[in-house]
Amino acid sequence: MKRKNLQKSAPLSLLILMLVFTFSCKKKAPEPDEKTIQQGKLSATWSVNEVENDGSDVTDQFTGFTLTINQLNYSTQNGGNPWPSSGTYDFKGTDLFTLLRSDGTEIKIEELTSTTLVLSFNYTSVNGRTLGVTGDFTFSLTK
Repeated sequence: MKRKNLQKSAPLSLLILMLVFTFSCKKKAPEPDEKTIQQGKLSATWSVNEVENDGSDVTDQFTGFTLTINQLNYSTQNGGNPWPSSGTYDFKGTDLFTLLRSDGTEIKIEELTSTTLVLSFNYTSVNGRTLGVTGDFTFSLTK
């Protein structure tokens, strides 16, 4: 008699056991790709530390400069000619250290840590005529 009860309850026990294992297994979230990780590192509000234009210190021309990056969008305050007030960017192909700004400017990430961002690029204005307006720029920024 016990054997018949055991035979009847075995499939039910097996089914319950399978359901418990099925629903208790948590699926891991997919690991973010390198591009997503790099976007996360860039996403912040960065403040000016130092600005060089063609090797000359022009930090005083960018007092109060901030660069806010959120995903593939950016906005600036007190960016002068080299920085539009807002726009978008993307990475240059698979190169996660070269950005292409929506105005066509190619920006090189020279350094990126949890507190420091150093960007370099060449900016040419149609009416470029004075120091701090056109040329090779290096922006050293901090969080």
